[in-house]
Amino acid sequence: MNHRFTIYFPVVLFLAYFAVDKTCLLPGMKRLTQPDATYLYFDHKEKLLDELERVHKANLKPENFVSGMRKRTVVILGSSRLLYFDTARFHRNHPDWELFNFSAPVTAPAYYAFILERILDRGVTPDYLIIEADPLQYNDGGDHFVRSNLAYSFDLAFVLRHQSLFKNSEISFFLARWMFAGYKYPPDVSILMQRLRDPKDRWVLALDELNRFQTENRGAGKSIIPRENWYERDFGRLEVSARQSIGWIYRNYKLSDRQFGFLDLILETGKSHKIPILLLRPQVSRSMQDQLDEDKDLAPALAAWEEIFKNRIKAYGVPYLDLRHDPEISCNTFVDGAHMSLDCYHMLTVAVMRQYWDRYGKDGSRLQ
Repeated sequence: MNHRFTIYFPVVLFLAYFAVDKTCLLPGMKRLTQPDATYLYFDHKEKLLDELERVHKANLKPENFVSGMRKRTVVILGSSRLLYFDTARFHRNHPDWELFNFSAPVTAPAYYAFILERILDRGVTPDYLIIEADPLQYNDGGDHFVRSNLAYSFDLAFVLRHQSLFKNSEISFFLARWMFAGYKYPPDVSILMQRLRDPKDRWVLALDELNRFQTENRGAGKSIIPRENWYERDFGRLEVSARQSIGWIYRNYKLSDRQFGFLDLILETGKSHKIPILLLRPQVSRSMQDQLDEDKDLAPALAAWEEIFKNRIKAYGVPYLDLRHDPEISCNTFVDGAHMSLDCYHMLTVAVMRQYWDRYGKDGSRLQ
């Protein structure tokens, strides 16, 4: 009897661990144990894909046409800097369009390629694709790609299909998080105890509000800290936050060939499916832009990225809207060094739709 127990004990122990490990996947457990909201943005994308598919199929029915035409679909793929489009306002101003925002914090072309593949797998071909473009997404010297994109997005099929564009260490990291929920969503016991003691914990309430808002607004984020419609008025604080952002996302800057590989994949896919694409570089605060331009080590690397990027997209004829140099769009209010205030998104919406109308016509009649 003891001999049998000794043989099966490791198996029983592993199965028990595996069962406990899967509790980390429960929404309630993540809500109580995760230190920030990053996971929430990525987790919501599966529901957003479901909604996109459902709305797209409904809009194919003639009874749902607007002015005798099918409603068209615009999809936004970006980082937190494209997260705060006003969905309700967009639909009021453009009733013949449907907006879905798949942006998430600190994303890269690999994530955009993944989401685009998932959208097409659902039988949906977007009528307009807005994709963020910035040198920060092409930095192989930092860890933000691993901490954000690789940690919370992708599926096994995508990683295996494009394994040549991932490092071996990244594949191992992904597989570990794919197999073990406790590794993907590591529970913080101190945070768990604190939130259990206080049912009205402010951070939990903020997470609930953020999740409610993105669910009701098709992926759009809600600015909740310190409050909605707020922007930083202290230039000194803007300067400090800009320096902190540069130190994190641009540090040890090393151009990433594989992210250019994922960009090629996106543009090839867009071309084969005849999807209009706009590559968009958001504006940052003047303080942050000055620091980037004046950094002796960073400025040459960013200039090299710009040259490679423009040469890469030239063959595809895809437009590139750089808001740093757009005479009609100038944002003067920022919540921190890197993020525009909510008011600036209204101008941004006009700019991206103007790009579509000028190139393809308001009804898309010039699409080939």
